[in-house]
Amino acid sequence: MTTGKPNRLAEKLNADLEIVRSDHAALMASQLESFRSDFSSIATSALHTIETDIRFFLSDSKSELQRRSETLRRWLTISPWVIVGLILAWIASTVAVSWLWMTFLTHSELTELGLTRIEHAGQIWLTLDPDQTEMKTCTMAGTPIICIEVRGQ
Repeated sequence: MTTGKPNRLAEKLNADLEIVRSDHAALMASQLESFRSDFSSIATSALHTIETDIRFFLSDSKSELQRRSETLRRWLTISPWVIVGLILAWIASTVAVSWLWMTFLTHSELTELGLTRIEHAGQIWLTLDPDQTEMKTCTMAGTPIICIEVRGQ
């Protein structure tokens, strides 16, 4: 413990310590300023990148939406006629196929049974092939009915 005047060594050490403190404070201030500058630059760059990306995304989304809207408009102007045409074609083909199917089945079944169908003056006549069929009276459940016997081929 000293109780007297400060000596030269203590003054010199205090002066050196003050220089170190001021250098350290200046260095810290310089680093802080450099950090602020770098951080500000990074934040500005990030903001610019985000704004550019958002502008690109909005532009691309807008053009995609316009493309799809145009496609929908085109389909809505053409589509009703196409749909009506397809439905009419489907109905016509269904009727034609049903008629053909009925004709083939009727002709085939009647021919196999030895019958011939004749439509004349709004009436339908069935004629029997005498070589394959014979008309008889049969009994079913105790009731006599007219039946046609078809002989094997």
